[in-house]
Amino acid sequence: MLALNCSIKEMKTAISIKPHVTSLLIATCLWTTSQTVFSAEPPEQDRAAILAMAGPYKVYFNFEETVPLIKDYELKKPYSEDANEIVYLVSDSGDRIELQHILTVGNGKRIVKHWRQIWTWQDTRLTEFQGNQKWVNRELSPEEVKGTWSQLVTQVDDSPRYESYGRWEHDGGYSRWQSQPTNRPLPRREHTKRSDYQILLGVNRHALTPMGWVHEQDNLKQVLTGEGKVSHYIARESGLNEYETQKDHDFSAADAYWNATKDFWKQVAAYWEKLESETTEFEIIKEIDEVSVTKALFELADSIHKDGAETPDAETIAKLIAPYVKS
Repeated sequence: MLALNCSIKEMKTAISIKPHVTSLLIATCLWTTSQTVFSAEPPEQDRAAILAMAGPYKVYFNFEETVPLIKDYELKKPYSEDANEIVYLVSDSGDRIELQHILTVGNGKRIVKHWRQIWTWQDTRLTEFQGNQKWVNRELSPEEVKGTWSQLVTQVDDSPRYESYGRWEHDGGYSRWQSQPTNRPLPRREHTKRSDYQILLGVNRHALTPMGWVHEQDNLKQVLTGEGKVSHYIARESGLNEYETQKDHDFSAADAYWNATKDFWKQVAAYWEKLESETTEFEIIKEIDEVSVTKALFELADSIHKDGAETPDAETIAKLIAPYVKS
C-alpha cells in the first residue's frame, strides 16, 4: 500500500476549506509517491543486463590506433590478445552490484586477479583520474544522475582506475550502456612501454550479445603539461573486448583462489572505498623501497592462497596501504 506524499496538516486543510478537492489531492499524493518509488528503484531490466556479465568466458582483447592527431605521429601496431576469464558476482544489494574478473593463464593453473567493476544506481559521487597518480572526487546533482548507473572500474589491487556514468538502453532485443567521457591511467598493455602520453580519455560501451557481451572503447591519448593541464592529443584508438560464454575451460584454479582470498580483497576494497568517501582528492605513490602497493597486497593474498595464512584484519591492511596514499 502506498503512503501519502502529503502531510496530515495539508489533508485537513484541504478538507476544511474545499471538501470537493479532497479526492483530487489524495490522487495527486498517491501519484507523486508512485513516481518517487519508481525513480528510486533501479529497473530490473538494467539489473539483469549487469548481472548477465557474470560467468565463464573466452575473451578477445583488440585495440588499434586509428587516427594520428599530431604531425609525423606513426600509428602503433594493433594489439590483440585472448584469455580465459571468469567473472564472479561479489555482491548485489539491489542498487549496487560488484563483479570481479579473474584471468586464467596457460593450462588454467595460473591465475591473475584482474579488474573489478562496481555498478551503482543514481550515484552522485565519482572518482576521476587526473594524471600523475592523482584522483579527485566529483559531486553530481541528483538531477544529473537520475536514471543512470555509475561504473567504477578498479585496478588489480582494488584501488580506483576510472569511473563514469550513463544510462542502460533496451530496445530491439539489444541492451547497452554508454558512459560519459572519462579519464583513466595508461592501460597495462602500455604503461611500462610508453611515456609519450599520460591519460587515456575514453567512452565505454557495455552491450549484451547472443554470445555473451562486449566492452567497446573510443579512446583519445592525451598529453599533460608539467602543471598537469591538458596539452594535446596524439592519437585516437578503438577498442573491442569480446566476452564469449564458454563451458569447457577448467576454472577450478580461479575458484580456489577466489574462495581463499575473497575476504581479504573485500577488506582491501573497503579501505579504498572509505578513502574515496572521506577525501576530495588523493595520490597513490608508485613505490616505497622499490615495492608497489600492488606487489605488497598480492604477496599477502598469495600467502593466504598458497600457504593457508590467516586473513589479516582491517587495521593491518590499512597500515600496509596507508603509506602509499597522500590525501
